[in-house]
Amino acid sequence: MSTWTDFAWIVDLALISEYPAALQLSPDHRPIASARNAGISMNFQASQGISQAGETVRIESPAMTISQATGCGPAESGLASREPTTIDGTSLEEGIGLLEEVVDEIYWLDRSPFLAASARSCFGAGRGLEVHSISPLSTVDGDGLTMAAARAVCVAFAPEHGPSAGEWAAAKRLPLLAPDSAASAVAADKLDVLAVFADADIETPEFVRVPSDGRAAARQYWPDTWEAVVVQRRENNLIGRGTRFARNHDELQECLDTWAGRELRLGRYVDGPSVTVTACVAGNTTIVSAVSHQLVGVPGLTTVWGSHCGNQLVAPTDLPDGAYENIRATAARVGDQLRRRGYRGVFGLDLVLERDRPLAIEINPRFQTVVSLVQAAEQRAGLLPSLGLHVLACLLPELPVRTVVAPVPTLGQLVVHADRDRQLGTLPDSGTYRLGSGAPVLGESRCLADLPADHALLWAQTRPGAQVKEGDELMLIQLSEPVATLHAHPRLTPTAAGWVTAVSACLGGSPC
Repeated sequence: MSTWTDFAWIVDLALISEYPAALQLSPDHRPIASARNAGISMNFQASQGISQAGETVRIESPAMTISQATGCGPAESGLASREPTTIDGTSLEEGIGLLEEVVDEIYWLDRSPFLAASARSCFGAGRGLEVHSISPLSTVDGDGLTMAAARAVCVAFAPEHGPSAGEWAAAKRLPLLAPDSAASAVAADKLDVLAVFADADIETPEFVRVPSDGRAAARQYWPDTWEAVVVQRRENNLIGRGTRFARNHDELQECLDTWAGRELRLGRYVDGPSVTVTACVAGNTTIVSAVSHQLVGVPGLTTVWGSHCGNQLVAPTDLPDGAYENIRATAARVGDQLRRRGYRGVFGLDLVLERDRPLAIEINPRFQTVVSLVQAAEQRAGLLPSLGLHVLACLLPELPVRTVVAPVPTLGQLVVHADRDRQLGTLPDSGTYRLGSGAPVLGESRCLADLPADHALLWAQTRPGAQVKEGDELMLIQLSEPVATLHAHPRLTPTAAGWVTAVSACLGGSPC
């Protein structure tokens, strides 16, 4: 999970030129489309046999790198792939053409540029569309930075989390492309979302509502057949602090006492792998992208039971028979319900697997950290990255969609959290690293699409000297290989564990 309400720094992924200050909008407040043709010719459609919209495309070449698929990387990576995987999207060539008709620049608002970085390789480089990454709380204000305003838009990681994104965009006179706030509020609420799941006719773990007042003893809410329970608060964006695990009545009572005065969702604990699926709600359909194994509460990465600790992309053969397609179908039904409520744009759906049954847990009505990896899978499949897809879904009444069967890249990432309240010292700069004598060594800059097997991308999620609390996110580690076993209680791979040890030492004050 990523927010940017506590930080005051700026990272540009491209040189920011000065542009006129007035934003040109049509009468319906949409950016005025360009009259020029989308002069993009990436030859991916011809070379890979991409079919017309509505058909399923199969990409058979497992040796094809993302760089080859997009024509935008500095070098071939030989990035390893898993088995062919079904993924939906808008073709890269067609999607960029559509984007060029409505926008010139996309300003990504987040504390870290990692997500925009994994998409930006498809944009820019003479194609006419630029992506910049900026912290909305930068000390650089309107006088110090003149934003492009002719046909520029803003997109935020979590626009529903506080007013900062909207205020910043308004100050620059730029539209913030975000889902409808009322629809987002329903989706984000851990209790109200149950109505969305019911309308979508999808399964969830059995649950009990615990009232905010007039409560009975904890044992009265615990069905005899449940071995353990998960307790959730309504609120969104609590980085795991809004979820508790209880193994017995005493632990549940302690939780109820701690959260007195709050209505709670008490659910049956399902001892299965956590997964998340990325999707995008357009005006005409729900576009279901890649599926990932979600790491939650991993010891060594966090002390908080429900904290998001990372992801790794998965293929159908990584899961029980039928589970992958069941996950995709579930996401499509949820997206259709969100669309009926006025939602447009990217969302994530978290689920837990009980054998081959995906059980819905919650909706993240925003971008998720895993979208950085998802965009690599989309580009390998010849599809527009989710960042671009979100922009189009917010601006156009409908999107062209195709289903592609392509190898999913082997990518994983880990989130290192603060293990206690403290003031940080120095942090490794964001960049490409290799391990030398057990310590991260800054190397030649590479993008996620071209990351060598023995390197990692490190992304700072806070700033040097920051005062952090236990459970705060500190560093994102991205690797071009699996990072953990695919179990309910995953164990880090030796390589992943080595990186976590090295990065944690840096965060603890050791030289890097």
